[in-house]
Amino acid sequence: MAPDTSSGGAQKRQRTRERLIAAALEVVAEKGFVAASLDEIAARAGMTKGAIYGNFAGKADLMFAVAASQSLSLEPAPARGASLAEQLAAAADALVALLPRAGGLQRLNAEFQIYALTDPDLRARSAAVYLARFDRLTERTQAAHGEVLAMPARDLVMALQALTLGFIHQHQITPDAVTEQTIRSAFDALARGAVR
Repeated sequence: MAPDTSSGGAQKRQRTRERLIAAALEVVAEKGFVAASLDEIAARAGMTKGAIYGNFAGKADLMFAVAASQSLSLEPAPARGASLAEQLAAAADALVALLPRAGGLQRLNAEFQIYALTDPDLRARSAAVYLARFDRLTERTQAAHGEVLAMPARDLVMALQALTLGFIHQHQITPDAVTEQTIRSAFDALARGAVR
């Protein structure tokens, strides 16, 4: 039977997916990604395991959706005409605002990273999402600031990713040591070093 692609069918499918993701999130919170079974997730959602396979390609796909539902994305919209220093200052401010939420997701994020390293499908999918994001940000950075960059735009994007993830991770371990000033100083130093 072909999936219902009508507006009502799409909404029903979306609600089903949301219920399955919510149930999976509960089971993962209790047992972790590895121990979360599809049978238990389906039962928690009040559905059959077939509902999972009707909406997700398998466990890796569902776990990816669980992690994505709780993602910590830091991609502030670029201000037209803003300098690189202004853009990175906005990114620092966005990271500072994100840190309180990140603290509540530390276990989920750590377990997802470990699980993704052990599941080739999930690792490949996560890598594809990261690489597409890096490509998009590299293109935007090159278009906006390419003429003043002292480094390739892709290298700057990767440095920002590493800096951001490093601060999120360090904040989860030593929250009092990762201050707003520390974050802003690091982003400012990167901005100054990235331009000719």
